[in-house]
Amino acid sequence: MARGGLQRRVFLLGAGVAVSHVVGCAPAMTQAVPGRAGQPVRAPRGVVPPPPTEAAVEPEDEEAPTDGPTAPDFSLKLPQRRKGALTGSAFLDRAAGLGRAGFDDAVYGEIAAGNIPEHQRRLLPVVVTSDAGRSAKLRVLCDYLAIGSDDDFIRMPMTSAAAQRIADLTETMLPTPKLVDEIYKQAVARLPPSYIDGGPTEDEIADFLFHHDKLEKNRKNLGFPLGVLTAGDKKDIVLCERLLQRPDRVAIYGWHKNDSTVIQPLSTMHSCRYADYSHGVRLIDQRVEIDGELHLLGEMLRDPELAELVSDEGPLDVVAYPTTLPEYAGPSKKKKKKKSKKTKQPGLASGSRGSR
Repeated sequence: MARGGLQRRVFLLGAGVAVSHVVGCAPAMTQAVPGRAGQPVRAPRGVVPPPPTEAAVEPEDEEAPTDGPTAPDFSLKLPQRRKGALTGSAFLDRAAGLGRAGFDDAVYGEIAAGNIPEHQRRLLPVVVTSDAGRSAKLRVLCDYLAIGSDDDFIRMPMTSAAAQRIADLTETMLPTPKLVDEIYKQAVARLPPSYIDGGPTEDEIADFLFHHDKLEKNRKNLGFPLGVLTAGDKKDIVLCERLLQRPDRVAIYGWHKNDSTVIQPLSTMHSCRYADYSHGVRLIDQRVEIDGELHLLGEMLRDPELAELVSDEGPLDVVAYPTTLPEYAGPSKKKKKKKSKKTKQPGLASGSRGSR
């Protein structure tokens, strides 16, 4: 099925949760040695001039360790993308109708095989500080995890279970709300939140495509190249203490506005089987530098002294999601929503990107 011919269909089923578009509710490695790093580096603001071509830029890390061949490699631990791997739009065409668990398995399979755009392979530095003045450097994915090539990729929504499987595979973690805020503050490319008229239709694949195309149009119009630290374009699947009482839910936070306030406050209203077009996955390397020493993010989140560097809630008891989905409990009561203008957009009608 050509990309332009994608039909609006509900193919992923929630777990007894009525769908709502949340706006305003709407929202193992070991050892750690305390220390102190330099002050945080703030990325420049304003519009970045577009590159001569659409090729991804090579991000610079001016404070990268200089220990020669023994320096840590801060890139995603994935194989190189195979020649002939599916583009993002081709993946969506093939994944239509798989169902919730089947779609997650398909997403995991593509990521595990290295089918991500080249501009997302290198992790970028973000410096965080505590109220006590201690600082640490993390490495984070430049944007929300995508499938495909630099020329044709899709920022891919998925459940928390699929996101955790990918995090385990790549030796990364999901962020806390504090880290989501810090990434936005230090982002070079701050994309405005983009809505779909009428809100999400439950787990509809055409929403994923339509929203991604809106984000790419914004990015290009603002002149931001691929590969720079980008934020504001999705809500994050996050770690938080509420998950201790609600292990069957997914925690969502983010969608920053220009004044750094968020459209989506921290919410655990949705079942862990739920994902819609606005959800994204930002991976954080487990290794965190403090005063030249490598700590582990999971251990920091449990440590009473170090947790405040990366969490506004103090130490967390939950630092990962389950990697399997609960059994489907039956259809939820759905609201009928009229989608205005969406299927009339050129991105869906022409199928232009699918020809790449």
